[in-house]
This record gives sequence, C-alpha cells and structure tokens, in this order.
Amino acid sequence: MKCGIQFILALSIIGTSGNALAQEANLSSLLPQPPANTDSVLNNGPVVVPPISFIDINSGRFGKLEIDLVDAQFLDAAVDKMHLIAKNLDLNSGTLQSLDIDIKGGHFQDFTFDNLVMNTAGTLNFDPGVLLNQKILQFRAPATAQVSAAISEEGLNRFLKSPRTLDRLSVNSGKKLGFLKSLLGNNANIGLTVTDGNISLDKGNRVTIAMDTKLAAGGVGVPIPVQLNTRLSLKDGWVELSDTHLLTSGQEISPELSQMIVKKVNGLANWGQSTDDIIFKFTKLKVVPGNKFILEGTADVNRLRFGRN
Repeated sequence: MKCGIQFILALSIIGTSGNALAQEANLSSLLPQPPANTDSVLNNGPVVVPPISFIDINSGRFGKLEIDLVDAQFLDAAVDKMHLIAKNLDLNSGTLQSLDIDIKGGHFQDFTFDNLVMNTAGTLNFDPGVLLNQKILQFRAPATAQVSAAISEEGLNRFLKSPRTLDRLSVNSGKKLGFLKSLLGNNANIGLTVTDGNISLDKGNRVTIAMDTKLAAGGVGVPIPVQLNTRLSLKDGWVELSDTHLLTSGQEISPELSQMIVKKVNGLANWGQSTDDIIFKFTKLKVVPGNKFILEGTADVNRLRFGRN
C-alpha cells in the first residue's frame, strides 16, 4: 500500500511539472509517448469496466433481516420509529417465514397510532420483482397477522383538531338540511362549520366529544356548542360510535341535526377500511379512561408499501 501511495504521488508530480523537468534535464525522450495512431484507439469507443457487486440483492437469502427506521416517510404514511424483523427471507424464491413489525407513532393522514404491532406466522409468498422494482412487498395470498394497537386520547385530539377533520365535519349549503330549509327557504345560505373540538375517554368505553360549531343561516352566524356522548364499539372488525346522544346547552336538539352530526363523526373512521392493503379485523376493544384505547385482533395483509411508485 505504501509503494502504491508513493507511485500515485510520483504521477501527480510528473503531471504538474513534468514538462519543465524534461526540458531542464533533457529527459523528454524518457517520458511515455502517445501511440502512433491515436485515432485508431479513440474509434474503438470507451473502455467498459465490468460492474462490481459485493451484495447480489436480487437473489439474496437472509436467515434474519432486522431493520430499524426512525422518522420514515412512505407513500401515504409516516412513522416515528419502526422495528421490522423478517426471518428466512429468500428473494430468489420469493418466500418469507415470518414478519414482525413494531411501530411507534404511525401517522396515516391526520390519524396517529401511538403503537401498532403485527406478527405473522407460517410461510409467506411474495413477488420479488415487485419488491425490488416498486418497493412493495406484494403477497401472493393475504398474510394473516396478529395485531394490537393503542391510540391515545392525545392522538385522538390531534386528529379531531386538524383542519382537514374539522372541514370534513362541517356542512355547507350543498348538503341537505331539510328542517332548516323548510323554515328559511330553499335559497337560504345554510352551513354548519365546526371550528374546534375536544375528545375525552370515559369509563365503560364511553367517549365525550365537545365541538364548537357555528350555524350560518341567511348570512347570520350563530355559535352553537355541541356535545356528543357516545360509546366506542366494534362492527365488522372496525371501530364505530354507537348509542350516541347529542346535546347543546344541556338540551336535546333536532333529531335531524343530531343524526347528521353523528353520521359525520362515524364517517371519520372509514379511512381504516378505504384500502385493501391491510384489512383489520379487531375483536377486542378496551378504553383506559383519560389515557387511551386498545385494540386487539387480526389483519389480512395484502401488501406493504415501502416507497413511492
């Protein structure tokens, strides 16, 4: 290695001052001369250097592949921390014995899982080409995984207070508010705007949702504080609100308006069923008052996306 370094230094010295030395010592005849026919060399085209690959990932096989990600951004989601373990991963045959994923701070649009754990068992088959070219772990048959998730009260409030959620809860004049239009006429400018909200988790899987709303009718905006008392439950493997009561200033309001707001709130949970990448089938739900609620069950995992297409 020392001789090699000295040789490189010698070439550097010749390259910077070789002409002057040659003239002074009359050593030009000793310097390397270009070939007689330079054009014949150039016409042969550039020299192609064969690629050097230390890891042939296309046919790689790993007894255990363990990945730690921090502050990772995927196609339409992000995670604060993710720990992934793949056992007996064979990229040549497209097989995988098990996949364990532990996510802390999983962000899906405005919604946050504080913790999400998925564990599969049994041989899984996937498409190696799709994984290497599109960064998608596409299973040939759905992978069944045991799943547990925790969603904190703080995370629920971040979701509720986000501008996108507040906008989804609001109603403009294009929506049907028959009981108001019957009073103000079909041409009245009617809208219900939700400006803020707060969620608290209570005993018995109950939830209290307080919202600040403004009812605009005929150009006049009237603030209306709204409170929903509802119960977290499971339906078809997913979370829903049931046994919901809506109050304003301590009094029941119009059943039509109550039904409309409840439907809007219930609709916020539809994001979990809007894709077939992972289909959750939760069977247990438990609320820890003032803290979080916990979900347990299974999931059919069709694909995991690790980047943008």
